[in-house]
Amino acid sequence: MNDNVFLLNIQDKINQEDLFNIRMKFEQLQNKKEILSNLVFLKLQDPIKPLIASIISGCLGLGFLALDRFMMKDYILGSLRLVLSLFPCILFLILGTNYEQDTDLSEIFFVFFCIFLICGIIWWGVDLFLVYKKIKKENYNKIMEFIFNYQKI
Repeated sequence: MNDNVFLLNIQDKINQEDLFNIRMKFEQLQNKKEILSNLVFLKLQDPIKPLIASIISGCLGLGFLALDRFMMKDYILGSLRLVLSLFPCILFLILGTNYEQDTDLSEIFFVFFCIFLICGIIWWGVDLFLVYKKIKKENYNKIMEFIFNYQKI
């Protein structure tokens, strides 16, 4: 397999700067054909799938589910986003509607509900870009680690 064909296959899975670095690394390799034949079987994650899942869930009002984080197996941040986006909103919404309507405390609960809702929406929007870039960087690191480990053998 030609290294240009391989680079064409992965160009949407890594950043352009990293693609240039991999191309330079391939030029330095001595056993290029052998590494390329094994590198084809390396599982790289497609950065578009979590992005599309997150956009669709966000448009349906379910952006707090952190589907993109769970799809890239980032369970800690996914759980954190789920807990910090969903539960405070539900808590303050319930407290605001069940409290006596004549007091200012009910309005304060609704303000907290709106603040947490806006923070959750902002976090979802920022995460769209962060997850996309992180998947591309992880793919690059997988390729470079594979080449490095293969050269050790």
